[in-house]
Amino acid sequence: MQEILSKKDIGDRIKDLRAKNGLSQSFIAEVLNLSRSNYSQIELGNQYPSFHTLHKLARYYGKSYQWLIEGVEQDSPKESMHSASGIIQELENTLRQFSATIEKLADELSQLKEKRVD
Repeated sequence: MQEILSKKDIGDRIKDLRAKNGLSQSFIAEVLNLSRSNYSQIELGNQYPSFHTLHKLARYYGKSYQWLIEGVEQDSPKESMHSASGIIQELENTLRQFSATIEKLADELSQLKEKRVD
């Protein structure tokens, strides 16, 4: 799978949000139900946040998934985030992307299993 998302960039955006809101890593880690060290690794760009973590961060800060992942706002983020249909549409799009990723991972796993049997 081609890596197009930078863990460092995502971590920097998440760290900036926390700092701009005057919050500690410990506080946000507690909100996310993560250890502080695990959350720190996300901010440092050493690991990707999980889908669940991204979801909670997006809701907590009122940001879109697109902004958290890519640093780009949607055409009208305020309107789509505050309308039920916008939230549903964003969740459906995220679910489709997540499903596609799972399918790719399942294919890769099958290939690895076939190679191991040979």
